[in-house]
Amino acid sequence: MDRFAFPDKKALLHVYQELHKKHPHDLLPLETALPKELQPENRDKYRTCMTMILSGGNSDKRLAICLGKLFRRHPDFESLRNLNKNGVAGLLGKEPPGIGLGLQDPDKGGNGARLWSFLQSYSGPSWKEIVTEHNILSLCDKKGFKRGKFVRTLQAYCFGNRDVLPLDQRALDAIRDPLFPGYCDSSDEEIRNDIETKLRGESGASLIDFHELLRFVEQDSRAKTKRAKEDIIIGWNGWRVLCSLERARITQDWIYRHLVRDRDIARGLWDFFQQIRGTKAE
Repeated sequence: MDRFAFPDKKALLHVYQELHKKHPHDLLPLETALPKELQPENRDKYRTCMTMILSGGNSDKRLAICLGKLFRRHPDFESLRNLNKNGVAGLLGKEPPGIGLGLQDPDKGGNGARLWSFLQSYSGPSWKEIVTEHNILSLCDKKGFKRGKFVRTLQAYCFGNRDVLPLDQRALDAIRDPLFPGYCDSSDEEIRNDIETKLRGESGASLIDFHELLRFVEQDSRAKTKRAKEDIIIGWNGWRVLCSLERARITQDWIYRHLVRDRDIARGLWDFFQQIRGTKAE
């Protein structure tokens, strides 16, 4: 394929199908195959929003640990109402009482800017402290959201919108190199728009699942040990369980029966879940 040629629909579908065949579905169900307790309609809106806007630059496991600290200290949107910019930076920072995400200056972009932009919009006159997909779309012109992927991520994971493709950095890295070199000289937004246009509504393919297949294969390719591979499974499933409205009813047996069909990894996920929700010593 010409280096500068975008893949056609057939090529994209072929890659989707091949990645789908190789994905460890019994350990990490894709978004559209999750048990009902973890599907978008059964997710805590506040927790899911915080997870998605703070996900930049972090592994799923590290993010879940930080989220556990955040949710124990700040259980809802109301508890974040009085944060100013300095408060946002302090909350997200590595030094106590920060939750451990590192330097997150709201004026410099990244997770801090997204959280600040989100909180400003949430308490503003147009949102009126209600999170809807329509309101989420207004974030496209806010600092930290302008490139589109985090707005799409919120649409997909908070509202179950299957017509948008988040494509975080891991997924973009996978699809640019080595899967489709034709995308290498294209912007993130051009790639997202191209794939959305070609695969939206396509029978047998889901945009959100394609995103997850791509980001998994990139992470898995970097994981060189069994422990590192298990951490991907535990971290990714961990934030999902943490965001579930049914989380109080989830047990180790439920994890094994519905989510992770491996006894040892299910036990590891259960221990991790207890840790991040605060029922086990960190």
